Amino acid sequence: MLSIRNVTKRFDGIVAVDDLSFDIPEGCIFGFLGPNGAGKTTTMRMILDIIRPDSGTITWRGSPVSEEVRRRFGYLPEERGLYQKMKVGDELLFFARLLGLDSLTAGRKVGEWLERFGIDDRRNSRVEELSRGNQQKVQVITALIHEPELALLDEPFTALDPINAELLEEELRTIRDAGKTVVLSSHRMEQVEELCDNIAIISQGRLKLEGGVAEIRDRAVRRILNVRTASGRVKGVEDLPLVPLEGGRDYLRFSLRPDADPQAVLAALMEREQIQLFSLERPSMQEIFIAAVGDEDDESDEAGAG
Repeated sequence: MLSIRNVTKRFDGIVAVDDLSFDIPEGCIFGFLGPNGAGKTTTMRMILDIIRPDSGTITWRGSPVSEEVRRRFGYLPEERGLYQKMKVGDELLFFARLLGLDSLTAGRKVGEWLERFGIDDRRNSRVEELSRGNQQKVQVITALIHEPELALLDEPFTALDPINAELLEEELRTIRDAGKTVVLSSHRMEQVEELCDNIAIISQGRLKLEGGVAEIRDRAVRRILNVRTASGRVKGVEDLPLVPLEGGRDYLRFSLRPDADPQAVLAALMEREQIQLFSLERPSMQEIFIAAVGDEDDESDEAGAG
């Protein structure tokens, strides 16, 4: 597994990553989440040994990330880093050779990946002639063409339409099913919920939440309450341990406070209203994310400080 232990990084006195510790199991899709400026990109760059932590350790399969180990990793930066004047096929061949593939294997892999992503007909086009979505697909291929043991993908779904996003999701599942590890950051919580096996949420460089997606949602199963009453409202809701949320089409929605007993809430509601619906649900990943990071300031520039 990839193990991050007590890692701290400062830039000009600003703490970008603060005593961060978590593990990424091998053979999974891992969602690395947080608001802008949380420290995600800095952490990814430290995993790749592009920058060094001020303290703490990062190990892969129990050993430090050496240059030899790093060559078995793949990296998709959030900022596109393609040579705009190069032809697509030549560019991918160039990156494949940089990543250690011999000429014959590199040429074969370029053809396979272009076909997988549906852009084989753009092999001889300059990168600058492609749409933003197709440029993103080329960028993704540069990170995956050598079939890395660990792929670090910073916002891989940027500029992809729903069809191409689903195509990428299937490729990532194929990589996972082959025993490889994918770490991705994304602001699309519905994709994270559907795609990832495990997640870690950080904010202001500190770990807020980690674990399996199903496990995290199950732990929160009793905290969201859906209610429909004959009157369409709840009298005196401010006296109950409920926080109103945006409702459904024909019901009211609440967050139960941590110490609230759902059965006691039901009994109190029945004294006030004619109850037509009372159900508990698991919160969405977006709701879990918002609850984890709270109202912390997210205006810092992650590229420079986080």
